[in-house]
Amino acid sequence: MTQTRSPDAGFTLIETLVALVILAMSAISLLGATEAHIGRIGALENRAAAQWVLENYLAELTLGLSPVTAPDAMNGVSFSVEVNNTPTQDPDLEQVDLVARDATDGREYNHLIGFADMAAKNRLSQ
Repeated sequence: MTQTRSPDAGFTLIETLVALVILAMSAISLLGATEAHIGRIGALENRAAAQWVLENYLAELTLGLSPVTAPDAMNGVSFSVEVNNTPTQDPDLEQVDLVARDATDGREYNHLIGFADMAAKNRLSQ
């Protein structure tokens, strides 16, 4: 007894190709989303490294040291620090506005506002 196959059984070549095209389009969109996520994580790492540079700069300034405005590279990025001192009502205290920029292209990564005890700095310099 021979069994005959029904014409509706299984996938045809066209159906298989359509399924592969849908799978490929899904893989391409997933790859694009993954690349975007990796880019966002990289930018977050650079902003965190810039924050550390600024916090180190402010700590050195608070201790009365003379920090450098071009610190060593951190996380593979060379930063430059811009400083703007503003006097406060207390003559011994200054507001310090710090901006970390990429040393090569000038892109701003982070901004920090802090206060420095200028009386301690003046005592150390005497």
